[in-house]
Amino acid sequence: MFIDFISRILGAEKVSVSNRLENNAEPSVIVTKDSNKTSPKPIPEKYRKDIALLQSKYGDAFKTGFCIILTLQEALSIMPRDRKRVDSYAGLISYLKREQGITLTIKSQKTKL
Repeated sequence: MFIDFISRILGAEKVSVSNRLENNAEPSVIVTKDSNKTSPKPIPEKYRKDIALLQSKYGDAFKTGFCIILTLQEALSIMPRDRKRVDSYAGLISYLKREQGITLTIKSQKTKL
């Protein structure tokens, strides 16, 4: 108020300060769309063939929340491995659980898993 009074006496123009942004002002933060949320991550090369074989066997049922229980013999017939043990599928099992929400359980007659 005191500044307005002095400004009137001296004949200076009144300068108004607004707390609002002007219409043509740009925001200080740039927001970009996260493309990872809208499109799924690509399947790693080492699991691509196994997942394609499982999808061909289970078709449309192969989606999030699906639970697959196989014996080791069935798993080896679908997805052959050089090492014929359950632990050779550990990477695929963890990838399916983590990235796609699919539970793959492979049982062996020797280990009784």
